[in-house]
Amino acid sequence: MRFELLLVLALAASATFLIIVISIGLIVHKSIHGKRTQRRQLLYSKYSQVITDLILRELPSTEEGRDGAMFGQYDELMGPLKERLEAMTARKRSLHREALKLAIIDFAKDVSGETSDRLVYFSYALGFVDEEIKSLHSRHWWIRAQAVHDLGLLRARRAITPLTEALEDAHLDVRIQAMQSLVVLGGVQSLRSILGRSKNISQWAAIELSIIVMTYKEDANPFLVEGLGSSDQSVVMFCIEMLAEIGFVTAVEPLRKMASDYPNTVIRAKAVEALGRLGDERAEEMLIGLLKNPMPNLRLKAIEAIGKIGIPSAVPVLAERLREGSLDEKILAARSIASTGPEGISYLHSLADVENSLVRDVAYQILEEFGSNAATAS
Repeated sequence: MRFELLLVLALAASATFLIIVISIGLIVHKSIHGKRTQRRQLLYSKYSQVITDLILRELPSTEEGRDGAMFGQYDELMGPLKERLEAMTARKRSLHREALKLAIIDFAKDVSGETSDRLVYFSYALGFVDEEIKSLHSRHWWIRAQAVHDLGLLRARRAITPLTEALEDAHLDVRIQAMQSLVVLGGVQSLRSILGRSKNISQWAAIELSIIVMTYKEDANPFLVEGLGSSDQSVVMFCIEMLAEIGFVTAVEPLRKMASDYPNTVIRAKAVEALGRLGDERAEEMLIGLLKNPMPNLRLKAIEAIGKIGIPSAVPVLAERLREGSLDEKILAARSIASTGPEGISYLHSLADVENSLVRDVAYQILEEFGSNAATAS
């Protein structure tokens, strides 16, 4: 019994000692980490001042177009800074370079013109661009994503090729950042690479890419039409959606072809929907023809598209779908008939005496949707 008590006391003492050691270790680690963080912040502040001086310092004017002379001035500006860095030990130099790079990247977010040109040159001359390009091959996705982001901010045109390859990265965040950086570097022309390389566009990627497209609007249209030929169906769907959103009527012809001939009915249905949103009369004949298509999803999309355009000549075929179609078709057909104007409203009123009570109920439901004036029209 006494031995067991001594054993318990020994174990308790050992546990207490271990807890004390761990606590001391945590305190020491926290202190060291705090000092490192404080040192990094001080270095960042120091190099922010250095960069401020370098980008705001007046330089002698050079002849327009003489880039060599301008770059020579930039090299002279950086000379003392590069000498100080080279004189440091490898470990110290690494810490200082990291702070300097962060300062340059932060300044790059808010400058333009000749000031931006200086920062770009500094980034190349100090080797930061090459370092970020190398980081694109990291096995950690967050390092790749940060590198892609920073290369865009640094306006590193040397990185266009590796950034284009990053559009096929395994991780979504890297792909999205690559899109954004390529647009910064290449403008609307970058959409050709983005749409040509992208695969399996996710919902989040589509949202980010749509923001880019809407920035350029009509200027993006040629690249969206080109994207309709992609082998990736998610890219095709995205391009159809954006063409309809922008309202690009030149897209009517390629969309008509897709709605008629594309091998995938989901894509065909999306093209039909887009034609309805574009509201171009060139699509009317094809849409009326689709009302008799054996594929239910194509018929529904065609009925809906006709309703958006308002096609009086479609009323006879729509009436057939109202009588013979499914409940969804009946409702959409009645709504499309009403959208053709007074004649369509009159036709729906004429269904009051038909024997099929479901058709009559649908007709009056749609008349009610179109308002009290429509409901009392004859």
